[in-house]
Amino acid sequence: MKIVVLGVGIQGIATALDLAWNENIEEILLADFDLKRAEYVSGLCNKKYGDKTRAVFADAGNHDELVELFRGYDFVINEVNYYFNRKVMEACLEAGVNYADIGGLYIETIEQVKYDKRFKEAGLLAILGIGGTPGVTNVCARYAIDRLDTVDAVDIYCACDDWSDSSKTFEVTYAIETIMDEFYMRPIQFIDGEYKEVDPQSGGEVIQYPEPIGEMYSYHIMHSEVGTLPEVFKDKGLKRCTFRIGFPDAVKEKLNFLHGLGFSGKEPVCADGVMVSPVRILKTMMDLQPDDPNASVNDCDVIKTVVRGAKDGRQIEYTLEMICRPVKEWPELLGAQVYIGGAPAWAAELFRRGLINEKGALAPEECIPPEAFFEEAAKREMYIMCTKKELVGSSDWSAYERKTRINQEQKNCI
Repeated sequence: MKIVVLGVGIQGIATALDLAWNENIEEILLADFDLKRAEYVSGLCNKKYGDKTRAVFADAGNHDELVELFRGYDFVINEVNYYFNRKVMEACLEAGVNYADIGGLYIETIEQVKYDKRFKEAGLLAILGIGGTPGVTNVCARYAIDRLDTVDAVDIYCACDDWSDSSKTFEVTYAIETIMDEFYMRPIQFIDGEYKEVDPQSGGEVIQYPEPIGEMYSYHIMHSEVGTLPEVFKDKGLKRCTFRIGFPDAVKEKLNFLHGLGFSGKEPVCADGVMVSPVRILKTMMDLQPDDPNASVNDCDVIKTVVRGAKDGRQIEYTLEMICRPVKEWPELLGAQVYIGGAPAWAAELFRRGLINEKGALAPEECIPPEAFFEEAAKREMYIMCTKKELVGSSDWSAYERKTRINQEQKNCI
């Protein structure tokens, strides 16, 4: 199979390495606006796994150029900023190539699903949001929901920390533009069967994650899962779908400081007679930080999907968790990169094997078989732990939860 990776930044490098490692992938085209970056990633892949990749320049805003670039390939994995998702989908339709991306931050995803008919008619597949979260979390939700007759709630959590040693002033594990959007847009949550806009970073709770994260305060941000899971599983009665994230206090303080200075803004401002976008300046300055040749890699992301529903009249809760740490095969990658950038490569392998054969523009929970996907993850030292809890003698979860609070009359945070 021949694959294009469009964008080889923080996550694209992980996708490229994973695909190059896979002996079943014949050819990988690494395309980026920054040709030197693409050449660097290509050289890294080829040194480790043989001459399977080549680097080219690409402008995600140039439709005709993308069409010509994609022709003759089987699959495009789009890892440029989510602002370009639909532009890349249009190019894939014209070139006759299957498509995947790693997320559309809800606002883009709900527009992308409208391409379903066009991709079906073209006999093509577009997987919308097959990164870590969204992506792995959606597939985890599907695994649990398949085991329930009805589903009441899907609550998704993500937490991270980083004990790496680096001389860089500030680093993040995915696109800073996306992080600033996630944190400061008014997030949409699906509550009581309705989509509701809530305050940024509201709904805070102390969540118990597996070690080494442990307890971390987590809060609502905008996320794509909320845009697809309620629609896909509405016939099973889903009434709540929420997303919360937890960052270390030091990272959150820096993000709030940068936001307070206006660096989350996308609209250009005038600086010395030049119109510049503040968030693009922020990204540029972060990219210009010198690499630390002595830096260590030691981070952790934990993703947690909690699904509650009923089976044969009994109240059941499934919790699926993945602890994402650096792995032996790719010591140059953070654990966060291995699963976020790796997930589309796992999906591409299932597509190659014929285990994904649907057509249309689909969310991961609609087209990816969970068990086979989890097996691919495990080959990369990424493991899913599933636990099942059952409420016996009663069907009232809320009554049980009240007993866990010091003040039993206190309402649970939504």
